[in-house]
Amino acid sequence: MNERDYGKVTNIRQTFIIELKKRSKKIMFWGLLTLVWTVGGIYFFGTTLFAIHEDLPFIFILPWIGLVTWFAILYADIRKTFWIQLAEKYKWRYDVSKNFREEKALVFQAGHSKYLINGISGVFNEHPFHIYEYQYSIGHGKGKQDFVLTIFEARFKGTFPHLYLDYKDNSYSTKSEINSSLLARLSLPTEFENKFKFYSPKEYEIETLEIFTPDVFEHLIDLGWNYDMEFVGGELVMYRKVLLNSLVELEAELLKIEKILEVLAPKLNRLKLTQIGDISPSLGK
Repeated sequence: MNERDYGKVTNIRQTFIIELKKRSKKIMFWGLLTLVWTVGGIYFFGTTLFAIHEDLPFIFILPWIGLVTWFAILYADIRKTFWIQLAEKYKWRYDVSKNFREEKALVFQAGHSKYLINGISGVFNEHPFHIYEYQYSIGHGKGKQDFVLTIFEARFKGTFPHLYLDYKDNSYSTKSEINSSLLARLSLPTEFENKFKFYSPKEYEIETLEIFTPDVFEHLIDLGWNYDMEFVGGELVMYRKVLLNSLVELEAELLKIEKILEVLAPKLNRLKLTQIGDISPSLGK
């Protein structure tokens, strides 16, 4: 499939439905053929095949698996086209991979089978910026769970201790990667504590409070902020378990992020982290 065949993709789901309608006759034909194959095969040969080998009847559902796979490939290709067109719109670069072994944020320490699905990178508000869909897995076999996050990353001129702002309503957590013996105790506004948990390394409270001033707390509450945030090295990583399916959704999130970056950027560009003795500025184990 050619990612240029779908026209301008501003809404992934709507484009997917349009493409299915274009192919409706072929889909109905293959669906009917698959149904006849399955029902007829089981009716005429099912008992015999079961007697030969219990796994052989799998051939009767194989065409259904093929049909579902085709739907998935079409949807993924439309999604890829959406991201390629975003890169063209912002004059950014479309990314096909990322080395997560070099990342220090807690979100990248959890799980296995980590990879970038779609992503774009460029400059946003005068800062190197990266937006991408990230998938990873926890567990194996029947207990395996897959997670897909949308991640926004901004890089700054300064450096700062590892801070983690955990939005409580998110249905996943990276807290298991935190070394609890290294945590500082900070007093936060009550309204803020109702929505977030905040993690900061011991002995770096001064640097932390230089970033999280009262105006930052106010902006996060006013914006209805619902992302986890990690400040690590010279990078701010913002992530949530969601897939953005339209240009309207993406631009609404970028507007929200732009507003918080306007408040944070002067602080994050100015800070220069100096390690205190042998006390690590990291939250990781």
